[in-house]
Amino acid sequence: MKALNHPVRVKALTILTEKIASPKEIAAQIDTPLSNVSYHVRVLDELGLIEIVEEESVRGSVAHFYKAVERPLIDNPDWEKLSPRVRSAFSGYVIETLMSDAATSLAAGVFDQRDDRHLSRTPLVIDEKAWRKISEIQTKALEQILKEQVAATARLNKSKKSEAILAVAGMACFEVLTPPEPS
Repeated sequence: MKALNHPVRVKALTILTEKIASPKEIAAQIDTPLSNVSYHVRVLDELGLIEIVEEESVRGSVAHFYKAVERPLIDNPDWEKLSPRVRSAFSGYVIETLMSDAATSLAAGVFDQRDDRHLSRTPLVIDEKAWRKISEIQTKALEQILKEQVAATARLNKSKKSEAILAVAGMACFEVLTPPEPS
């Protein structure tokens, strides 16, 4: 929970689950002073959530490049412990990143390249029981997606012929203030 109690750590950890990066690269990506990012990266390292994977000499000093040790998943009991400010920062950053990924894919002409890709928007009117059930379904779906990613990595490592498909999976179910427009 300490890792998620600051928006800079949330953003840095999110970046490091996606790629290897230095504090300088993270600082540039999230437009935050390097000293601030370096401090929060050290905290993530001390918590064992990231690790150094490469060091590079740069003008008499050493640049460290990190990656996340494990993809962080926040369960409901952990989510409940976070302050509203941190929840909002985490959600905002994930949504912003997802939208950026989608926009980049659309602009590059690859978003609709596959006939079997999934995209849906489903307005719902539900009760508390359905809300809990949908949350449970999404958690199970994410677990299955991550298991398939592990299996795919093993297949790709074994096969010289297979070509990796770069993809982003996104799921959300959230409350709205007014009845959503039908799709």
